[in-house]
Formats: sequence, C-alpha cells, structure tokens
Amino acid sequence: MDEQHVVQTDEEEISLKELFLALWKHKVVIISITLITALLTGIISVFFIPPAYHSRLNIIINMPETFHTKYGDYTLPITSNDQYINLITSNDILIHTIDAMGYDPNVVTIENLRDRITIGAIAKTNGVEQNSFDIKVEAGNPLEAQQLAQVLFDNYMEFVDVTTVEGALNNFTTQFTTSLKSLQVSLESTQKILAQNEKLLAETPQTINQKEAMNEIESQVNADEFVVLENVINPNYTKVENDIIGNKQVINSIENSMRVQNEYLAELDSMRNRLNTYYDTGDFENLQSNIVSVTKSNIYLPSAAVVPSRKTSPSNAKNVILGTLLGGMLGILAALIREYWFKKN
Repeated sequence: MDEQHVVQTDEEEISLKELFLALWKHKVVIISITLITALLTGIISVFFIPPAYHSRLNIIINMPETFHTKYGDYTLPITSNDQYINLITSNDILIHTIDAMGYDPNVVTIENLRDRITIGAIAKTNGVEQNSFDIKVEAGNPLEAQQLAQVLFDNYMEFVDVTTVEGALNNFTTQFTTSLKSLQVSLESTQKILAQNEKLLAETPQTINQKEAMNEIESQVNADEFVVLENVINPNYTKVENDIIGNKQVINSIENSMRVQNEYLAELDSMRNRLNTYYDTGDFENLQSNIVSVTKSNIYLPSAAVVPSRKTSPSNAKNVILGTLLGGMLGILAALIREYWFKKN
C-alpha cells in the first residue's frame, strides 16, 4: 500500500526537467508576452506619463537673532535656520507663486505645488546648525522648472521681509505707545512737583536778616565775637530754586522723548499704511523702509536657478526593465497554466 502511494505521489509531482521542458515548449508565448509588456511599458512611459524636471536652489541663511533699526533692536521671533527654510512652503508664498506663474488655482492648488517642492535633509554637523539648504522644484518642462524655482525664491525673500516688517511694526508701536503713556504720567507728576516748588519758592524769603536774628540771642552770646551781615542768601530758597531748575530739566527731557517717540509713531503709522497697501495690491516696490531689507545680507543664492538639462522622471530605461521582468513573469505563468491546467482538463 505504501509503495503504491509513493508511486502515485511521484507521478503527480513535476520534476525540474519537466518544468524546464514545459517552459521551453512555450518559449514563443513567454518571449511574446515579455516583449509586448516591455513595449507597452515603454510606450506608456514615453507618451502617457508626464515628464518631471527638477531645478535646484541652494539657499544660504545667516539670519541674526536681533535686528538693529533706528527705532531700537528688534528680536526676531524665529530662532533657527531650519525654521526659516521651512517657511518656503508657507501658504502665502505658494499663493503668490501660483499667481506669479499664471497657474490656474483650480488646477495647481497649494497642496499640489507644495508636493512639487522638496527640502533637502536638515541636519547638524558636530552640533552646529547648518546654514546651506538644497531645495528642488518640480515642473513639467525645463524652462518652467527654472522659472518656478526663481519665482519661489523671490516670493520667499519677499515673505520674510514683509513678515519681519510687520512684526517690527507691531513691536515698536506697542513699545512706543506704552512708553508714551508712562512718560505722560511722569510728565504730569513732575509738573505738579514743579508747581508746588514754585509756590513754595514764592513763599520762601530770598534772604535772611542776620542782624535781627543776632539781636534776639545777644543776651546769650558775646556779639562782639561775630561779624554780622544784615542780609544773607536764604539756603532754603536756594534749595527750592535748584529743585525748580531740576524739575524743568526733567520736564524738558520728557517732552523731548515724547516728541521723538511721537515722530517715530507717525513714521510707523505711515509704514503700516504702505504695508496695508501692499496687502491690497501686492506691490512690493512701494514697501521701502530702513527695516525692510533684512534678507538682503542674510539670505542669498550663491548662484541663480538653472534650466535642468534632463528630466528627473520617469526613467524610460528603468520602466522598460521593470516591464520586461513583469512580462517575463506573466509569460511563465501563462505557459505553466497552458501546459498543466488545460492539459489535465
């Protein structure tokens, strides 16, 4: 019984030799399917898959922690270079880029454009933060890729400038407004003290008659030992007079500070109007001030974006190779099915 089972099992098993002969028998089928699949893959890769070209930007960032202006020092809210480079995919930048490139916003959305921007790996070397970043921008043709990369960088620079201006405006406006309120309180307090001192000065005799004072005590001391002046300057009068001079100097200093800060607030208000105009019109040229150029010396391109010389994807050769492998597998599967499945049936 066991021998009969072994013989039956052997008959059902397919030897490697039989398998090879079966494949060789249907080699035409295998080769045909392989070639057809490779050809179809090549045609799809060349004619149906949109090509992708990448233009590269190498951005150098050396942003300071504090920015110096005529209004004082402004501490920038962003503290690291990698935070600055990540701003390049901000919604505002992408919206302006879509508009500048003339894209249909219904076709090229913010999410779609963001997927076409690749920020290189951000790392630290020996604990030191890197300041050079690679950005790859994808487009459907070489010229578009180069233009898109350059427009994206220009909008990025503009965005950082405008964001810095707005932050500085808010910071200095709040600072000067608060300072003016404090100065106003100090001014009113000093003016009250001045009024009190002026009233006290009016009530204080300017001189003292020493002779009259000595007549009152001549019974207690020997007046012949003293040289008595009839009138001398009253030290209390002198002290109050000096206090009044000091009060006036303080008031003058406060008023000068208030005048300068009011002038600064007027300049900041004018700048805010230009900023609002920029938001309404998008005209960056009118937004010129001494604090708008934070990026000029701190963010730059060593070289401008160039037109890519070859496409990045799809790789026709790679796709044909994959198609050939897939076709070979399908051909072998078809040959085995034809040989054993239909043969048994």
